[in-house]
Amino acid sequence: PIEDGEVTITRAAGSITLPSRFMLVGAIMDRSGITEMLVNFAKACIGWIRYGMVYVTILAGILMGGISGSATADTAALSGILIPTMERQGYPRNFTAPLQASAGTLGVIIPPSLCMIVLGSVTNLQVSKLFIAGIIPGCIVGLCIGIISFFICRSQGFGESDTMRFSLKLLGKSTKEAVWALLIPVIIVGGILAGVFTPTEASVIAVVYTLFVALMVTKTIRLKDIPAIFCDAARSTGTVMFVIGTSAVWSWILSYANIPGMLADAITSFTQSPFVVMMIITVIFLIGGMFIDGTPLIIMLVPLLYPVATAVGFDPLAFGIIICICNAMGAITPPVGAALFVACASGGVKLEKTFKYVYPIVIAELISIIILCIIPQLASFLPSVVGR
Repeated sequence: PIEDGEVTITRAAGSITLPSRFMLVGAIMDRSGITEMLVNFAKACIGWIRYGMVYVTILAGILMGGISGSATADTAALSGILIPTMERQGYPRNFTAPLQASAGTLGVIIPPSLCMIVLGSVTNLQVSKLFIAGIIPGCIVGLCIGIISFFICRSQGFGESDTMRFSLKLLGKSTKEAVWALLIPVIIVGGILAGVFTPTEASVIAVVYTLFVALMVTKTIRLKDIPAIFCDAARSTGTVMFVIGTSAVWSWILSYANIPGMLADAITSFTQSPFVVMMIITVIFLIGGMFIDGTPLIIMLVPLLYPVATAVGFDPLAFGIIICICNAMGAITPPVGAALFVACASGGVKLEKTFKYVYPIVIAELISIIILCIIPQLASFLPSVVGR
């Protein structure tokens, strides 16, 4: 057990610089106006569909998630732009706030994801494989949220003024403006998928690329702004890096005491069904996410529950992605839901008024978890294809 703990500490030390670079990419993106470019592109692509702004929000969340990987940062960026816009088109703020929060949390599932980096530091899962595994499930979660939101809007009569005609000219213009931003997730994810570089190398390339775009192409930031951007990123990642570092000690203690083994024996003596075991784990994370922030919850529970899931033969990558979805649910469920608080603060709406629409979104994410439990190959397919 001591040797296992030492391996965990080594893996955590190797992962600790990765979040800082992706958070830096997010900080540059926030200052450079890339968020607005992505929103305009999403609007031109699917804004003309009935309840189009709902789907624009979700697509923008997926595109944003492919850049920064931070749920609260993505939620803040999306909420500031989309909540006032959607209100003018007939969507009440007590609905749009949880929608923006759920779209922002897609960054937890879509690579690059800080949640996946933390998972990689407390398990033996490769971060690169987790990144690739999150692509298909992330899109499934977005689709489930979109379907639930469609029925909400139709039943409540939202979005009556949400009318927009498809314009090829507007699509071409928005694509031209957003092409530099759209290339960021292509570089990060595509490079890892193609085996051109590792996640660590991808994070460096992404930082250099976003700086180049912001300074030389869009010219939305200046050289004098760079120190402030670096300081913002350093403050945001300081806590994450500290938590990742200390998680190794917690993992070593659990391993040394053989607590994961005892817990695995207890649960497997009750049931051997992978589906039932994962549903139990999901409920544990859902309840825990209401009161504890996602990263500490992963550090406390994953070293205990990961051996249980693998002991009954559940796919390790699917387990990791399900935990990321649980993390996303925790970010929008009160009383602690950080992303929901950010969206409510940005939209100027009271938290308790959003509960009516939070829980249908949580149900949509639970449905996506059930789908993954039934078909875990949805997470493992891409990593097996690229052979990483």
